[in-house]
Amino acid sequence: MSFPTTTWRALAAAVPALILAFSPAVRAAEGWGTNFEEAKAAAAKDNKDILMDFTGSDWCGWCIKLQKEVFTKDGFKQEAPKHFVLLELDFPQKTELPKELKEQNEKLQETYAIEGFPTILLTDAKGRPYAKTGYLPGGPEAFNEHLTELRKVRETRDAGFKKAEAATGLDKAKAIHEGLQALDPEVVTGYYRDEVTQIIALDSADTLGFKAKQDYGDKRNKLDAELQELAQNQKTKEFAAAIDTFIASEKVTGVNLQDLMMTKLQVLGPADLDKADSLLDEVIKVDAKSELAERAQAIKERIVEMRKQVEKSKKDPAAGAGEPAAEEKEAK
Repeated sequence: MSFPTTTWRALAAAVPALILAFSPAVRAAEGWGTNFEEAKAAAAKDNKDILMDFTGSDWCGWCIKLQKEVFTKDGFKQEAPKHFVLLELDFPQKTELPKELKEQNEKLQETYAIEGFPTILLTDAKGRPYAKTGYLPGGPEAFNEHLTELRKVRETRDAGFKKAEAATGLDKAKAIHEGLQALDPEVVTGYYRDEVTQIIALDSADTLGFKAKQDYGDKRNKLDAELQELAQNQKTKEFAAAIDTFIASEKVTGVNLQDLMMTKLQVLGPADLDKADSLLDEVIKVDAKSELAERAQAIKERIVEMRKQVEKSKKDPAAGAGEPAAEEKEAK
């Protein structure tokens, strides 16, 4: 059972890492644990959540910035432990972790589908995630405020679940659904299977449309797997055709349609700016006020800048090449 993934979003959000090659690992051990089972036990005992830091402490630039700017500061060290058990899950490159710790971290990376560093995952004491974040500028004050907002997601989840305890039938399904709506759909799929099963059983007529979303998600994830293989094999025509076929067969509309259109961008290169621009126009046309339309408009603006650069380079091939290196100047 699964909901749609948005593979284009992961690509579009990718940010080149600022690698601080000679920076030492700066993790302050004080207040941080490394054992997942111990963290869950402590969280259950003290009625806290778990803050997991998936990090590359001795190579990941953004991880090191987060560590220096937030985790080592008194503002964070004094406030965060009031609400969270802090768990470091490190993936260093310059030092070797003990075998058991390395295996644990790799297993958790796979379990929680962690794709980049740093990733900050917030979970309840059972290890069920409810929010994910990463580096945030502004120091401990801004980060603490951000965590406070993210904890409200769990409060909304729990309020719905509590309401469901006193309800029956469709009302119970609605209450559970209300709690799950605060969460990312992919999180729901992986970690709230019992609640998903209850909703489907209690709402056999699919009044909430929950089962329909789930069925669509199953099909979409199969498509994503196919698209990944096509992209790896550089089969760009087949990639686009597979998406078009899916849209037609599933009669996809709205935000799901926009998402699939954006996915097509993955296989378009610098020589396909016109195709990309036209595709982005289609995304905006579906719903100009949606978040995806805003993203599409932002990409269109970048395309305009890219075209300007192309024209500039045609008129002056040397433009943008920069000054020759000192060695080249001296050689001349």
